[in-house]
Amino acid sequence: MKRTRALIGTALISLLLNAGQLLAEGLLDGQVFSGTIGPVENPDLADSLFFSDGYFWSDICTRCGFMPGRYDARETQRGIVFTGTLESDSRGRFEYSGLVAPDGSVDVEIQWERRRWYWTSQRKIAFVGTAQSGHGTTSLSAIQERMSAIDPGSNPLCDRF
Repeated sequence: MKRTRALIGTALISLLLNAGQLLAEGLLDGQVFSGTIGPVENPDLADSLFFSDGYFWSDICTRCGFMPGRYDARETQRGIVFTGTLESDSRGRFEYSGLVAPDGSVDVEIQWERRRWYWTSQRKIAFVGTAQSGHGTTSLSAIQERMSAIDPGSNPLCDRF
């Protein structure tokens, strides 16, 4: 009987911890942030950052062939901390690490890595912005469909990435 209670207790604790983790993964779903992306010292390109269905993406990054990526998020005393990766077959990968402050501002450090057989390029870039209220987010399936018709090679803006 004691063993059964212990097993039930352990199962309940595990269930609660996993439920909390599942909720945290979509913690930012439905949020849209408008701001700028670019070099850490001067993010200068207007951009928007979207969160939906446990995925995130940047408007500029998707136009340049970076696929939406899964994100993880957790609440802290400073705000919501999130991480995630956007990848492109031809332009490398962006590792996002951001903080959404209680006032709705977002500050993201992005490590860009692009590997070739003869060299690897790494750069730090940033996204800074604010939450947009009343701005409906695009669904994951809609952005994936839109991306199928995009040619990143024809966009001169993508030469920066």
